[in-house]
Amino acid sequence: MTASDPIPALKRQLAGEIRALLANHHQFVAAMILGVDQPRMSDIQRGKLDRFSLEKLIRLLAHIDCRVTIGVASMGTPRIRRRSE
Repeated sequence: MTASDPIPALKRQLAGEIRALLANHHQFVAAMILGVDQPRMSDIQRGKLDRFSLEKLIRLLAHIDCRVTIGVASMGTPRIRRRSE
């Protein structure tokens, strides 16, 4: 059994924060606040995040004076996995 990729869930969470913080603004104004174009803001609002890296979403939040913190929590005894070459 392999662990699921956490990146898509993190991207959805960050995009949700952006949407919530800019919910009172029209899409064009929200895009200007973030420093992106309107189509990119539309992608965030529609949850189309495949063109956004996790780093880009963090930078967008930083642009509007938000800090992102990431924590690590143990889910039990670590398993050692061999990488196939």
